[in-house]
Amino acid sequence: MKLPNAELPDVWERMRAAGLPLYIYGTGDGADKIIDEMNRRGLFPSGIFASDGFVRNRDFRGLHVTSYADVCRECESFAVVLAFGTSRPDVIENIRKISRERELFCPDMPVAGDLIFDRRFYRENYGSFSELSDLLSDDVSRRLLSNILNYKLTGNIDFLLDDTDKSDCPLHFERYKAAVDLGAYTGDTADAILSASHMIERIFAFEPEPRAYKKLAEKAAVTPQITPINAAAWSEDTVLDFTELSGRGSSLGGKNHRGTKKIAVSARTVDGAVENEHIDFIKFDVEGAEREALIGARNTIYRCRPEMLVSVYHRTDDLTVLPRMIKSYVPEYKLCLRRGRCIPAWELNLYCVNE
Repeated sequence: MKLPNAELPDVWERMRAAGLPLYIYGTGDGADKIIDEMNRRGLFPSGIFASDGFVRNRDFRGLHVTSYADVCRECESFAVVLAFGTSRPDVIENIRKISRERELFCPDMPVAGDLIFDRRFYRENYGSFSELSDLLSDDVSRRLLSNILNYKLTGNIDFLLDDTDKSDCPLHFERYKAAVDLGAYTGDTADAILSASHMIERIFAFEPEPRAYKKLAEKAAVTPQITPINAAAWSEDTVLDFTELSGRGSSLGGKNHRGTKKIAVSARTVDGAVENEHIDFIKFDVEGAEREALIGARNTIYRCRPEMLVSVYHRTDDLTVLPRMIKSYVPEYKLCLRRGRCIPAWELNLYCVNE
């Protein structure tokens, strides 16, 4: 599957070339990040709007929050900059409706770190993306990679909404006896593993966030296969700063935003936690700490060759760094990309499969 041309204009250049007033859609942390990056590049929003039901009488970043309908009444011609994420089908359909009526840009902002995917980054890393395309084991993965890169470069949501995300998961859950769940939250992945495998005997479930861990521990109390571990997955045993958010999305380190606080949490290696137990599967979904968690699981990966699910969307360079790390550990892995249907390019996972 052909990768996008490295000389195509990126989303920021396309915003400037549109020559239209730019209205931000969304008022959360994503909007903060996008407005900061727009300002850094000399682009300034003309206004901001929210979905019906979230407008209220309020301001955001010095702009009065209004509705899409009000903007349409007040401004004949404008472009929309999408500044939040969703997997809800009704919200996705509303975004698509707006994109048919107005030019819509959806910048790819990292969940963790400050590195931005723009034309310069893509051009400098084109060889690494081409190498990744060659490493992928099936056409579905290569088509998905092409679509993701097209989206990340241009900000065009059409590349996120084809049928690639409907492809089957290539993992073999029915074979697993012991698993490691990094970023276990309240135990939803553990539930999925238990449902898929009648052979599963033990799940080491790492979760550092106190409220989520409390619910995980309650589930473990009535589910003997789950071993809860109140720690973050890391490259060494230590104590780390943890940015606490409501729900999913809490992370190690990072900047404080509105409504967040930092707490100290324990961090452990997978190698130390599982000791000599044979592990059949590891899930790495740790909000940007995947490379450190991989380092901390290196001996287990060498020793057991577990199948793995590795999130590759939290940091801008995850797609260029993480597959290379994994292949250096176990060159024989079959690598596949899959993702859940959402906007923006979240829920992108690399599956490391044993034949």
